[in-house]
Order: sequence, then structure tokens, then C-alpha cells
Amino acid sequence: MSPDRPDALVILVAGGARVDAGKTTFSTGLVADLAARAGDAVGVKPRAGNDYWYDHDDYRIASDSGRLYGKDARRLAAASTRSLASVGERSRPEAITPESINPVHRLWRPTPDRTGMLGDTDRTFLCDRVTTEGGSRFVVNGAAEAAGLLPDGLADRFPLAEATRVDDVAAFNDVMAADYLPAFDRLAARVAAASVPVVVESYADIAGPLPRDGPVKPDAVAVVDPGRARIYAGDRYAKARAVASGSPREGTMEEHTGTVTEMIEPLATVDLPALSGDERGDPERVTERYGPAYEMLIDAV
Repeated sequence: MSPDRPDALVILVAGGARVDAGKTTFSTGLVADLAARAGDAVGVKPRAGNDYWYDHDDYRIASDSGRLYGKDARRLAAASTRSLASVGERSRPEAITPESINPVHRLWRPTPDRTGMLGDTDRTFLCDRVTTEGGSRFVVNGAAEAAGLLPDGLADRFPLAEATRVDDVAAFNDVMAADYLPAFDRLAARVAAASVPVVVESYADIAGPLPRDGPVKPDAVAVVDPGRARIYAGDRYAKARAVASGSPREGTMEEHTGTVTEMIEPLATVDLPALSGDERGDPERVTERYGPAYEMLIDAV
């Protein structure tokens, strides 16, 4: 880590493909590595989701207490040593919760031969949990509810009676503008103001999970694929993302990682060894195995 900026460091971790690339394992180890260097570090995952069927154990763990979050946010929260809310106030630490580092979490379910309201084939979004200034609120897919797609017991686990219902994309866009985008903006402002290193993990193969025109500018970027990590300079990656946003292929809302990385060359590419389940669950052991990649990231700052 550069000795003249040991604290104000932001590293983006993105995935090179929609498959499980190992972003969260890489991110938790990086949080542990940065905490060892700087004293504290925080990991955030602005957007996340899980599937009622495929991730049912994770759904049950969270929903048993009336909460909605996934294992990625849970692992990042556990690896973090300081909550963003208390960054700069080391004498008054606050609890690090999945909700505090993951403002939007989506619950899906598989729906074979059906296209969901958001255009996803063979799966449908059921509800979202959004972290607002007043706490968590829920947004329910009213079309899925009307079609009988909400699983039995969902309303018993979450306060869906008072949730917002959206029946089409236009209504969903209105709710996004009113609640989702401000939630991302609040998190971005906290990340930008942090006085400890922050690891920002993206989702799927999206190039960046926070507004590209917002205050968060990554110092370095790791694009993680199964078995490798490509290291990019933060400023060049940000410029390529801005160019990609104006392309007809990408539109204006989100950019895919591949569209960004095809414009720029990585500073380095490093192999990532396969890890056992026990190793993946221990950030310090991940740090030991992925140490060369983390060194390259720090050198890129």
C-alpha cells in the first residue's frame, strides 16, 4: 500500500462472467489483507440476490429472523473490521450487518418456461429488500403475487402487508428512482468519505455496482474469473466504463465487464489457486493463498 495514502483506498472487485467467479472469496481475503496493512477495512456489496430454490438454506438463515440477505453480504460483513457508519469514529464502532453494506437484496425463484417482469427467462423476481434511511423496506412483484408465484410462508417471514407492490416495469422504475437510487447514492457517499480501505464488490458480470458518475472512484480494479484475476488501473477502468455507457450495445444504465475490459489492457494477470471449502470460509487463509494477486493490486494504486 502506498505509504502516503494508507487509508483512503477503494478497490473494485468485478466478475468477468455471470457464473460464480469467486468474487466474494477474493473480496473477503482482500478485506483481511487491507485490514492487516491499515488497521481496519470494510467490504461492501451494493447489490446482491439469491434464489429461493437454489439458495434455500441461505434464504432460511436470514428469513428465520425476518431479514433478507445472502451469504455474500454475510461473509463480507464478517470479514469487515469497521462499519462504514462509524468510519472516522473509531471510538464508537457500530454493528456491521449485511444490510449496512448491501442496500439492495433481491429474492428470485426459478420459473421454467416463463419470462419474468424484468425480462429474465426462466426466473422471476419475488421481492426486494431496500435499506432506506428509516430502515429496511420491501418491494413485492405484484404480478408474481397475482400469478401465485410467492412461496408459502413468505408473507409470514417478511412484513409484506406493508410492502410496496409493483405490477410492471414502469411502476418498478418509479420505485427505483424514489428509493433504490438514493440508497446507492448514500452508500457511495459513505464509501467516498471512508478513512479506511474499502473493497466494493460488484454482482454477476456488471462492471460496477455504484453510479459511474458518483463520488466513488476506484484506485485499482480486480476482474475475477475462475482461476485468475486481471488487475487494472482504476482511472483507466473508469474511463473505459464511461465510454461503454454510451454504446448502443450497453445502453445507459449498466455496463458489462467484458465491454469495459475489451477496451483496455490489464496491468497484470495472476493465477488464483483452487481453494477448499474451509479455505474459502477463512479470509486470513484466502489472504495467504491469494497474496500475490493482492500485492499486484496494491502496486497498481
